Amino acid sequence: SPRAGPEPTMGRAGDAAKARTDRKAHIKQKTKFKNKNSIGVTKKKVGSAGRYCTRTQAVKKLQVTLKDFRRLCILKGIYPREPKKKFKGSNTTYYFAKDIAFLAHEPLLVKFREQKAFLKKIRRACGRHEKKIAKRLDARRPVYKLDHLIRERYPTFLDALEDLDDALCLVHLFASLASSKFVPPKRVQTCIRLTREFQAYAVKTRSVRKVFVSIKGFYYQAEMQGVTLTWIVPHAFAQQPSMQVDYRVMLSFLELYEALLTFVNFKLYHSIGLAYPPQIDSQLDDSGAFLSAMLLKPRELSQPQVPDAALPPPAASDDDDDAEKPLPPTRTQLQSLKKKLKLVDRAADEEGPAGAQPGGQQEEVEAELESTTSPEVLATRKLFAGCVVYLGRETPVTSLELVVLACGGTIGWDGEASPMAASSDAITHQVADRPMITEAQQALPLREFVQPQWIYDCLNARELLPTHPYRPGKACPPHLSPFLDGAEGYTPKERMAAAIGQLAEGDGGDGDGDGDEDMQEMEGEEGEEDEEDEEDEGEEDEE
Repeated sequence: SPRAGPEPTMGRAGDAAKARTDRKAHIKQKTKFKNKNSIGVTKKKVGSAGRYCTRTQAVKKLQVTLKDFRRLCILKGIYPREPKKKFKGSNTTYYFAKDIAFLAHEPLLVKFREQKAFLKKIRRACGRHEKKIAKRLDARRPVYKLDHLIRERYPTFLDALEDLDDALCLVHLFASLASSKFVPPKRVQTCIRLTREFQAYAVKTRSVRKVFVSIKGFYYQAEMQGVTLTWIVPHAFAQQPSMQVDYRVMLSFLELYEALLTFVNFKLYHSIGLAYPPQIDSQLDDSGAFLSAMLLKPRELSQPQVPDAALPPPAASDDDDDAEKPLPPTRTQLQSLKKKLKLVDRAADEEGPAGAQPGGQQEEVEAELESTTSPEVLATRKLFAGCVVYLGRETPVTSLELVVLACGGTIGWDGEASPMAASSDAITHQVADRPMITEAQQALPLREFVQPQWIYDCLNARELLPTHPYRPGKACPPHLSPFLDGAEGYTPKERMAAAIGQLAEGDGGDGDGDGDEDMQEMEGEEGEEDEEDEEDEGEEDEE
């Protein structure tokens, strides 16, 4: 029955008030049974009405603000859906009703409500100028974690690796930004740390395969655990924050990707027996080193869990002489324990003393891995082996450091903690991005001076290219993208010449003449086209 209202007054006013109360009660009772059948059971919506719900309905059902709803959808991976029979011209956003019901059981909703209540208390204390109470409340700020979301969205480690491209791009983007009122400095430092750890793993495993430099930044491609990863790193320019960017949405994605990259780095480091997180040499870090300052140490294993059978037997008492004594460890158990310890040592640092295995086992393992690796990958890993590259301060040191170290080279830089001075005789190549003085080149005749593009082109070509076209002050050859195979569109002459050279090597000595003839035909065709263009221009001038 409807709730009883106040006693109506006498007369016409009382009759009108009673009529309004009865009318409201009738409407409420009618609405209550509107969506129910004859036996009082709620009707189930069918079709699009039951499959979809609008954003307003979803926010009302979850009892959250629009800001929290967007953040929750980003973290859970819930995206808007387009109904088949949507009205034309309608801007209404629809979601699956099952997705919204799935969000209703998310533990983060409780944390969002706790944060909302916490902010109310902070505002009240600040409004009353109660600074001590505000500081005490701020120390108890509610914190939530995204561990369960990472396990939920990525059941296996392979799934996380396959979805890592977007995470790497966004984390590298925020690592290159300056802190502002839109981007807190703590988030920037976290992004720098995560990118540093990921690139250090790529250097340790020599996983970098391709690189391309464009006006947008540096495109990298690496192969880890059998998965190909591609990401972009912006150029190190001073960027001003733009008001046209919705930083709230980007920070929500960044929050998810930070947790994902942390889990991935942890798993990658432990897969090769390294401790996570790695330590940083403060002296090298202050000197300007980026990846060279990372101290990758073997993971300290806890005491192995020895089975109960391997424990020493308890002291026998006079009262219990016939008690059963535990058996000594079997040979199979000891062998399995030794195998596990060998696997850990095999994954340890190759350069450090902890990674060395007695009896030459480390060399046997490396030989076995090399036998199962393709020749192209082996050529990339040992591309700069034996090369000592000195990086000038005007060059992109961070990018060049990643490529050279990932290909087995050694670097030096313009800094106090550099392993070598600029005048060292051990330097084989010096990268400079400005015209060099001839006297300096003559003073160091055994050193090759190149531009930064030479490093990238060598990696893409999987061989050390001639340094003459890349000397400082000269116009470098075209920087070709390694992500295009040339099957469609324009094919540069450099790539055509390289392909003809490969065919000539495969066919033997007979292919050299054919390659020269092909190049002459290409040059002749280009010359004829240039002459035709000049004739056309001359006719236009005469007219």
